[in-house]
This record gives sequence, structure tokens and C-alpha cells, in this order.
Amino acid sequence: MRKLKTFASVMLVFAFIFVTACSGSDKPNNDPGAEKNAETPKNDAAAPEDTPEPKEPEEPKIDLGGREIRILLDDAEQRGLGGPVEGTKFGDMRMERQKEVEKKYNVKIVYEPLAYGQVNEKLIASGLAGEPVADIVAIDKYFAIPLINQGLLREVDDLFDFNDPKWPKGIQNFGAWNGKMYGFTDSVNAGSGIYYNKTLFKREGLPDPHQLVKEDKWNWDTFLEILKKATKDTDGDGNIDQWGIANHAPIIARIIMYANNGALVENRDGKWVFTGDEPNAVEAMRFLYDLVNTHKVMMPNKNGNFEDWVDSQTAFHTGKAAMVTGELWEAGGRKEMTDEFGFVYFPKGPKATEYANSLENFSLYFMPANVKQPEVVAQIWNDLILWDETRNIRKEFNERNLQGAEDVEAALTISDWVNPVPWAGVGDIGGNLSPAIWNFVRNGSTPESEMEKIKQPVQKSLDDILNKAKK
Repeated sequence: MRKLKTFASVMLVFAFIFVTACSGSDKPNNDPGAEKNAETPKNDAAAPEDTPEPKEPEEPKIDLGGREIRILLDDAEQRGLGGPVEGTKFGDMRMERQKEVEKKYNVKIVYEPLAYGQVNEKLIASGLAGEPVADIVAIDKYFAIPLINQGLLREVDDLFDFNDPKWPKGIQNFGAWNGKMYGFTDSVNAGSGIYYNKTLFKREGLPDPHQLVKEDKWNWDTFLEILKKATKDTDGDGNIDQWGIANHAPIIARIIMYANNGALVENRDGKWVFTGDEPNAVEAMRFLYDLVNTHKVMMPNKNGNFEDWVDSQTAFHTGKAAMVTGELWEAGGRKEMTDEFGFVYFPKGPKATEYANSLENFSLYFMPANVKQPEVVAQIWNDLILWDETRNIRKEFNERNLQGAEDVEAALTISDWVNPVPWAGVGDIGGNLSPAIWNFVRNGSTPESEMEKIKQPVQKSLDDILNKAKK
């Protein structure tokens, strides 16, 4: 039986050789099945050795012939915008990238810082002259709004894909105006919160705000407790010389209002309306009134003007105030303090479920309406950015100015919640709001009556400017 199996196997091999030889001959094969088998490559057939991979289409070269790409900065460097800072890890990386971009496009990148407000003036003058003042400008958003309405700044929806996740959180909100994108930035390093004197806190046995944040207890109740304990007559002369908190009252008013999920104005159904007399906003203004007049834990605004801001900074820097409200860029001015300081979110009000970050000063990049070759300028700006390092660059910036890891983390986190208030710089809204705040913190009036008093003039500014804005 085994011999028969062996014989059968041998015959099968010969048959296979015979069929294969016939298949390889020049004679036509009329068997469709055989033809199909002949065309089927064998499993052990060698693959082509040097199959070239398909090449991606080369990006068309752009040679701008040595053109200068000018980026004007309106006092923006202190807010984290501006050119590379050599001598730092990421500053050196950005400088190297800038050299690569300059070579790629045959251009010279120039960052030109100007004094606060000058870029705005130059943009208006260049609009009249018909020549672009620069290719890109960095200015406060509230300077940009009237410029947009005058047609002096260009929409950028067609230049960038703002759905790309590389952009900062919320850019399609804070970069937009009337449903169109105008402002852009690679990162946001802007936040308003509280600076606190860590040395004073330790001396007075006060709880650290970062720990209260972790325990979800950083609210107006614990905030007030700390303010009361920190406010003291330290030399026994009958006068308070150490305050719980200090600052320019209208600044604190804005921060407190938004920290209670309130707002001075809101856009409802496409129209801007005054909301400063609504419950959340009024409750916040009443809390501010009580800090000054009932609990007496906030350093009084003696001047009723911006000098009160200067006085508050002096009080904090010299250890005469436990806390001061402030923005991230202000940390650079606190380096000379003898005492150690920290930075934390402003505490949540009773009507809030999240911490807030309202800002008046908020710088973005914009493009003048008369810029030449805007598509190429946008491409150059995009290529300058180290997109994979934006958070690390912000971290490095804050580590230079802040003192603790928790402070840096708070600064990085709060920037994701940025909320530039839409009324800053619009008509005379600020001119109405500041006297109203001082009237109830200094002059015996009430928050309710002052909010009612400014309702009509604020609404008029909204109607005359924002509600008639360019669509």
C-alpha cells in the first residue's frame, strides 16, 4: 500500500512538470482556465526590487525678493506677543525658525514695538494714505473693533483654517467680530486673577488659595474670611495699615461681576444689550460695596481715578495688602518684591460654577485691509510658529515672571478661559462705568441705583457703535 502511494506521488510530480512545460511553450492555449492560471503570478515570484515611492507634490517656491515683513507691536511684548527673545531655550528655537523662514521666502522679518496706542494711530493714517503701515499688527482687541468698523482691518477666515486643533481654545470666539474672524494668535497668555503675598499669608496663618482651589472651597465665603483676618491695625494707632485687598475699584468691579456669572453687556439674538442691572451683576456689585463699606477689608480708593491703581500696587509690593487683583503681564513688575508672592484665580461667586477670566486688555494679531499679498503673509506667519511648542513657550514665559509651580499652572490654565469684555473702548461705556463704581464705593450711593443710572447711556453707546457695526 505504501509503494502504491509512493508511485502515485511520483506520477503527480511528473504530471505537474509536464503541464508547466506546456504552459510555458509558444503554442496557443485555448483553455480559458489555463490562460487564467498562466496570468496569475506565483506566490514565490520576486517583487520588483526598486519600486519608487510616490513623491508628494513640491510646494511652489515663493521668492519675495528681499521684501521686509513688518509686524508692529502695540506694547504687546509684555503680554507674550512679539519676536523671539534670544538667550532662552524657545527664544533661540524661534530665532532659528525665523532664519529658516527668511531664507525660504527671501524676506526679512522685522518686529517693531511701539508705545501703547501708536499702532492704532498709524493704522488710521495709513488707511487714509492708502499704503499699509505693516503686514501684521498686534493690538488690543478693543482698539481693533472701531478699526474693523472703519474697514481698516481685513477678515482672515480665508487665510487660516481655524478648525485646526493647533489653535488656542476659544479663538473662534475671541478672534471674531460680528461672525467673521479678524484676530489671530498662536497662543494665549492672558489672565486676570489675584496676586497674594505668600509671606504675609504664612505669617498670619491664612490658608493657601491653591489648596482651597483643590478642595473646591475657593469661593466668596472663604475669600471674605481671609480678607477679614488679613485686615489689621498692626501698630496700634487706631488706623488700619494692613488691608485684605487693594486695587482700582472699577477693575475689581469688572472681575467680580464676571466671577459671579454676570456681565455688563451681552449679545442677545444678534443685538448688544446692557445687563449690568440684572441679578448676577447687581449681586456682584453689592459684594464689592460690602467689601469697602460694610466689612472694610478693601483699601479705600482715595483719588477716584487711576492713581488708585498706582497706590494699590505700592501697597501690595510693600506688604501693606495681602492681595491685589491683576493680570498675568503684571507679574514682571513684582520681581522687586521682598516678600514671596503667588497667583491664583479670582474666587467663584455664588452664581458661578466655574472660575472666570475677564479682561479689558487683550492683544491679538490683525492684518491691515490694504496689506499686499495677504495669502503669502499669512503663510509666512504660520511658518514662523513653533506649533508643537506653544504651551511650553507660555510655560517658559510664566516661569520667568512667577515664583511657584502652582502659580505657573494656574496661569497656563486660566488662559484657556479667556473672556475679553466686548465693551472696553466702545464709546463712553468706560466713562460711565467708572464714576458709577466710585459713587457707590466712595460717595454713599448704592449699586442698584448706579446701574440703573448708566443703563441708558451705555445702551446708547452699544446702539451707536456695536449694533451699527460693519456686517
